[in-house]
Amino acid sequence: MQDRLGHAISLTDERWQHICEEHPGMQRYRRQVVETVRRGRRFRDSVRPDVYLYYRDYSDLPYNTAIVVVVRFGFHLDGTENNLAPFKTGQK
Repeated sequence: MQDRLGHAISLTDERWQHICEEHPGMQRYRRQVVETVRRGRRFRDSVRPDVYLYYRDYSDLPYNTAIVVVVRFGFHLDGTENNLAPFKTGQK
């Protein structure tokens, strides 16, 4: 997938499985995670310059108002895979 600025970002099945193990409440929201990266607002992490937060509001989340996806622009030697870690934020 690509973000709004054209940056290529990968979300492998293995990474998604890891995310869901760490954040079980996200299992039903893969589509929204991808949409957040593609269309959400992007902010650079204030401490880690290789990390960006993608933020998008959703009105249909059961307990939160937004999904935030953490993307670390770190690559393997073959140039593949960014690490994503989405989470929901904000109480309704």
